[in-house]
Amino acid sequence: MRPLRALTRYVSRYERGTFAVSIVGPYVLIVVAATVYVEIATRQPGSQGLEALVLFAVTSPTSELLMFLQLGPLPDPLFSLLVFTGAGLFQAWLLWLIARGRRRNKA
Repeated sequence: MRPLRALTRYVSRYERGTFAVSIVGPYVLIVVAATVYVEIATRQPGSQGLEALVLFAVTSPTSELLMFLQLGPLPDPLFSLLVFTGAGLFQAWLLWLIARGRRRNKA
């Protein structure tokens, strides 16, 4: 209960904080769900790893930029999974910064 109260207090400091949370929250859940799906699906027998395209699509355009900057083949699949998940969470943070608005004055 205490972390939820602290989060509510933090979000209410900004002009559009609740709006930003309503956008960023579902996106973070989608990124985490896609990561879990890819991890489970690629462990199944007969999987060729094409399930990872789901995570690639969800974390686009940052994942595309990462693929463009990479010069060689992809490293370890677990490392790639963590990098793409981190890219999605980075996008969520940027979205939070853009959507939250200015900080309210302490009146």
